[in-house]
Amino acid sequence: MARDPSALLVIDIGTLYTHVVLLDQVAGEYRAVARSEALSTLEPPVADAWLGALAAIRDIEQIIGQPIAHDETPIMPQRADGSGVDAIVVVSSAAGTLPIVLAAISNDTTAASLRRVARSTYTTILGSVTLDEQDDPGLGEGESWIDYQLAKLAKLPASTVLIAGGVEGGNAAPLERLAHMLAFTVLRNEQSSGSEFAHVIFAGNSSAYSGVEAALSTIVPITPTANVRPTLENEQLTPARLELARLYTDRMLSNLPGANRLRSLSANSFRATTDGYFPLVRFLSQHHQRQVLVVDVGSMTTACYASDGSMVNVGLETNCGTAYGAGGVLDRVGPQAISRWIPFEISDQAVREHILNKLLRPQIIPITHEDMLIEHAIAREALRSAMLCLRDERPSLTYDLIIAGGGVLTHVAHPSEALLILLDVLQPDSTNTLLLTDVYLDWDNLLPICGALIWQHQDATFCLLEQDALRNGPLASCIIPGGSGKPGELAVEAELTPVGGTPITIQVLHGEVRRLPLPVGRRGTLRLRPARSVRIGANEPGAEVQSDIAAIHGSTLGVVIDARGRPLPLADTADVRRSQVWAWLAQLGAVGTSNPYQVTPSSSALADIPAAPAPSFEPDATTSLPDRPNPEIPDWLRADMESEGLAQPSPEEFGVEVLPPWLVDDGAPSATDTVVDLGERGPAAHPEDFSALRAELNQEKPKRGLFGRKK
Repeated sequence: MARDPSALLVIDIGTLYTHVVLLDQVAGEYRAVARSEALSTLEPPVADAWLGALAAIRDIEQIIGQPIAHDETPIMPQRADGSGVDAIVVVSSAAGTLPIVLAAISNDTTAASLRRVARSTYTTILGSVTLDEQDDPGLGEGESWIDYQLAKLAKLPASTVLIAGGVEGGNAAPLERLAHMLAFTVLRNEQSSGSEFAHVIFAGNSSAYSGVEAALSTIVPITPTANVRPTLENEQLTPARLELARLYTDRMLSNLPGANRLRSLSANSFRATTDGYFPLVRFLSQHHQRQVLVVDVGSMTTACYASDGSMVNVGLETNCGTAYGAGGVLDRVGPQAISRWIPFEISDQAVREHILNKLLRPQIIPITHEDMLIEHAIAREALRSAMLCLRDERPSLTYDLIIAGGGVLTHVAHPSEALLILLDVLQPDSTNTLLLTDVYLDWDNLLPICGALIWQHQDATFCLLEQDALRNGPLASCIIPGGSGKPGELAVEAELTPVGGTPITIQVLHGEVRRLPLPVGRRGTLRLRPARSVRIGANEPGAEVQSDIAAIHGSTLGVVIDARGRPLPLADTADVRRSQVWAWLAQLGAVGTSNPYQVTPSSSALADIPAAPAPSFEPDATTSLPDRPNPEIPDWLRADMESEGLAQPSPEEFGVEVLPPWLVDDGAPSATDTVVDLGERGPAAHPEDFSALRAELNQEKPKRGLFGRKK
């Protein structure tokens, strides 16, 4: 009888880094024994994802003192001496995106549902065709609307097609019409370019499927699934999402360099990273009885998952990250949206150049504090784009437990920088009935590992979550006062009494974000005294609120009170806005209170400085060279000057009337005197004369010792 696996090796292959975690049973529970990360090896000349994982495995071997792989092959199963592992699980978000074309009856309903389906995994929406399209196609004479739609479809490259429309039991004719248009396009593309559409997923009115199948089944593979819009009011996305995830696994994961080896090593436990988040987030919500929001800001993709325990909503943006996806962020929002989060002046061109450099060298980490601040600004806009997708699916989104991951958040210089990124974008508000919004940070990148394990190793998933990921990850407990007030006025007075410690009291003004320290492992009691127009949670405005005794758990930053208002009041003026961003960083201790980037005008104006007179280039007639003592001219030089008949310079050469005495020699001729005629040049020396000169120069010289003495 095969024993249950004890040692598990989980590999998470990202576009930039590959993370590897070794789990083993300790006292009957799975624990993360060791972890490591290495640069992913997806591009030439290596182009083998396993080699990047192997580099991280070698680091783990050094940590545990036991071999896991022999040469390049893992040792499986685990041996009695502790070497090797029992099972390998692999997930990846680096296999690229699946191209998608949407075909629907209605743009506002069915096509919107299909867009939400497509945003549940790593896809790229190339275009959409709807029967109620409102755009003016600019039809020419004799051209029909169908001709326009067919031409639009023909321009799209071969891809997977999501087709849907109609409520259950409704009219089947519109969907059949779409299917015939698609079939005509596929046939024409095959004849003209030889390209084929990969697959068709049908998620519309089930009564229309027979007609759609008749039009398409002989041309392209088609898979039916449940209607995404069984009624106009109800939307069911899960069946279509599961089918799309299966299609992505079959068609895209196999394109990952080294995928065949990874699939064989993991015994087919090889999935897309995002697949594991759906059951994981639902489990977190059900287990903790909280409204859970999980965010992951990656180098290529940013994703947000929310659950109330009954369903999971997702907003996933591909080509929207901090490294490979930074260009996508720039295309979506523009440079000014990024620079508004930067506390120093920066031009639009400088933002573009920074992102271009990041695209050229995505592995380079920020070198200066300015580089890090720019990267944090990009992360804010990437996360904001993903949150817009999530709120499109679930407009009335609320949450009181936030779990965040991603290298840009875990590799910050100060933990409060990560918290501000989350608070600035997510902007949790006071609509939650609970007192606090707890924020956790996945410091060790364990959430994708938990998602990878949840399909086959649920016990390991639960132990890893509770014992390692969440226990080590509390970042802050946040309080968001509701109500309004002028900046600088008192919003709330907070008093935190740690168990066995003295009370700590602070006053938080409107427009500020402050914190009360409470280290991890400590507990405390919190009392809040809001201003008359301010409320805490669902309490009445001005009502004092106190937690249960020792009910507040410690965290990295303690208790954080965000009284900046909702929505976040970023100033319109650039200088004021930059001061705001710096002040918020300083209030949480990430930077000093003095802003080195702020230009402060002097309180007193400088006195006017008279202009310098224009220079005159006309020589003064009375100008003469300064008097100086006569230089001592050696006799041998004076004799040579007299014998050669060298002329003295004239006063005009110096722009004066009279030369100084030290420059005049009565015995030498002046420049106006007749120069001695030296006559014609004599003939060149005969070669024999050179031979005599060479013989004279080559005479043997007396030898000297080591220190210059003659021998």
